[in-house]
Formats: sequence, C-alpha cells, structure tokens
Amino acid sequence: MENFKDKIDNIYANQIENRSLISALTIEERKAYLRKLKTSILNHREEIEQALFLDLRKSKIEADSTEIFPVLSEIRLFLRKLNKWSKVKTVQNNLLFFGSTAQIQPEPLGNCLIISPWNYPFQLSIIHLIACIAAGNSAILKPSEFTPNVTAVLEKIISDVFPTNYVALIDGSVEETTYLLTKKFNHIHFTGSPKVGKIVMEAGAKYLASVTLELGGKSPLIIDGTLPMQEVVEKAVWGKLINFGQTCIAPDYILIKEEFQQEFIETFSKHIEKVFGNDLSKSNDLARIINLTNFKRLKNLIDDAISKGANCPFGNQYLENELYIKPTLLTNVSYDALINEEEIFGAIFPIYAFKEINEVIEFINLKEKPLALYILSNNKNFITQIKTKTSSGAVVINETLVHILHPNLPFGGVNNSGIGASTGYEGFKDFSHLKPILKVNRLLSPSKFLNFPYKPITQKVVDFLIKYF
Repeated sequence: MENFKDKIDNIYANQIENRSLISALTIEERKAYLRKLKTSILNHREEIEQALFLDLRKSKIEADSTEIFPVLSEIRLFLRKLNKWSKVKTVQNNLLFFGSTAQIQPEPLGNCLIISPWNYPFQLSIIHLIACIAAGNSAILKPSEFTPNVTAVLEKIISDVFPTNYVALIDGSVEETTYLLTKKFNHIHFTGSPKVGKIVMEAGAKYLASVTLELGGKSPLIIDGTLPMQEVVEKAVWGKLINFGQTCIAPDYILIKEEFQQEFIETFSKHIEKVFGNDLSKSNDLARIINLTNFKRLKNLIDDAISKGANCPFGNQYLENELYIKPTLLTNVSYDALINEEEIFGAIFPIYAFKEINEVIEFINLKEKPLALYILSNNKNFITQIKTKTSSGAVVINETLVHILHPNLPFGGVNNSGIGASTGYEGFKDFSHLKPILKVNRLLSPSKFLNFPYKPITQKVVDFLIKYF
C-alpha cells in the first residue's frame, strides 16, 4: 500500500513535470476550469451543506451564506475580470525614459501549496484555489484534518474538475502537512494561527518561496454609545455567533463606554433569547465547537477569568456531549486572565469599560495588531481618532464581518495577524509575479549620458538628475 510520503512525492513530481504546460494555459482555458469548478460546486451543494452540518453543525443558511455563496461569488468575479487583470499593462514613463516602453506583465508563480483551516473548511479551501488557478499555477491543497466530511466532498469536487498533475488534494493531519512543507514550492498560502504561521514562513524561507499568511488575533469591537443599543447588539451578536465565534475576523472583545455597559448587557440578554429561544442549545441556527479540545480550551478561558475576579452576567453553561457553550459575557476581566492573551475563537465576549478615547487607543496598541477593528459609532471625531491612531488589517465602521465580501477591497492582516492580501484582484496578484518589462529607446537611453568613461559632463548630468529627478 502506498504510504503518504510516496503519494505526496508522486503528485509533487507530476505537478513539477507538468508546470510549463499549466502556466501555458490560455486565459480562456483557465476560465473554462473555473466554470467547471462552479458547476461541480452547484452539483454537490447538498453534500457540502450536509458535510458542514456533520463537521460543525452549521445550518443550511449559514453553510450557504458563509461557505458556498462567497466561493461562487469569487468565481463569478474572476470570470468577469480575469481578462482585464491578466493583460499586459503599459505604465507611464518620466523624462528619463522618454521614448521607452514600460510594461507590467502578470505571470504564474508556478507550483503552489494551499493550507486551509477547519473553521470555514469549504470556503477557505476553494476561494484561494480560484485565484491560484486563475493566475496559471498548479496547486496542492491541504485541508484540515478536523473536518473530514468536508474534505471528502472537496476531494470529489477537485477530482471531478482537475487532473492531479494540475490540482490535487492531500488528506491527512500534521504529519502530511509537515512533509509537504519540506518540498520546494514557489508560493505557499496558509490560513491559520500565528503560531503555525511562523512554522510555515520558516519552511518557505528555506527555498525563498513567497508566503501569504492569513492569521487572526484579538479584533476589538468598540462602542461609544452614540448608536441605538439594539442596533449595536444585533451587529455584535451576528458578528460573534456566526460559526459559533470560530471566525478569524469575529469581534474578539468589546470596548464600551462605561455608562453604556449595563444597557448593552441587558439588551444583549433580551436579544439573544428573542432570536435563539430560552434554551439556546436547542436552536438550529447555532453551530458547534469543532472538537472536545477546543471545548475544553474555551471552558478553561471562562473558568480562569472568573477565578481571577471576572463577573459573568450571561452564559457560562455547558453541554460537553454536544460541544456547546452558551454564549458568555464577562466583565471586570483581570489583565492577567488567559482570555486577554489568546484569540478566543468561540462565543465568549469579554467586555472592558472605558471613560476616555485615549484608553481605547492605548488598550488596542498594547496588543498585537488585529486582523479587523470594528467601530460602532456615529461620532466622526471618535471614528477618525480610532482608525488613524491604531493599526489593523481592516477597519469596519458600523458593521461586523461584511468587509470580506467586498469585491474591491483586499483582505489580509498586518504583522501578527497576517502577511500579504488576498481575494479578488489582490488574490490574483498574490498568486502572480508582476513582471516589469522595459524596452529602451536606443537613441535616448539613460546610459548614453552615464556610461564610461566618466567625464565632467557626466557629473553635470548626475547633478541635474539629483536636483530635478
């Protein structure tokens, strides 16, 4: 029986051998694969929905809206824009290059590795694959071992659309991922935690492969009380409880003006029970924690915070056999609580009260730069100060999560929350090398005035360039 190393070796070797043929695919041929991918996804829609329910207990609406819809939308965007994005673009010259022709030509990077996470196992596997193949690359896709049902459907779709010497899926766990990272890839795209992101970056550095890291972090939700509290709570609950908080751009914690904290808690409690019922565990709209390890990790975060003096005005109820923790609010959280240090990735909302805006800015800036920063406010000065005096992957004003759906905005983090950007045109660029091409006018080439032997006139030309260029 073929072991996983032999399987990976064979797929990798076949893709390397086939690389020149893949990079030579025309734009129309790449688009034909995208259309075939779209058709296969639609044909397997019910299987995808069922797999997401089995792995994460996602409802049909949540599976469709957060996993299938974004992927189909991305395919349609690429089908509309790929001809434009892949064209050679002429750029403007300055006087130094008068008479020359300067262009930028996108070209494929080559063989790519895409490592996708468990929290959005379908969306985050396929959405980056779309950009990868649209840019003319081959790909090995490594989905998470924590979502085996989704992986099984992904394998059907991938094998239905692509030959393995073009795109292949490798199932498995840490051993398979670790072995893949010993291979020489031209580009690696990783979505996951900063801890593993460092390992991926180190593996890429061995061969000087370009690396895109979509990580996470503690994304704040800032509330100054200038919007109606019901509206604030609805946006906070939606952003936090989609996928049961297991979203890299979910608001991680709340910073709220002191005098509005109690109103938020009361409105939150009423709203939660209104939309999910008195027994939230029976709601069909709430997903579940991915596995027992993460269930225990989240419970430990709550227990640790409470043991260090935090109050819990809502939540802190558990059903271990269902991997369910009731959405939980925590106030008066000690600064040495574990929940302050790590990304929560679950339905827990620590709440921190502030009096002045400088407290908010200092609180955020003392932490690693977040993937997203959310401001719920109608105060222009408050918004301006927050967005200009903090750093984050994105700033979203008066909403949560939806920026990832915008077709013309890049998605990515900064430093600890990620390196590089993706989706849409940024995704195409992420998997492309934008090659500069300069055809110099032979009679007016800059080197005619700068070439050997150096003379007094050469110095005058250099002085002129320094002064005016």
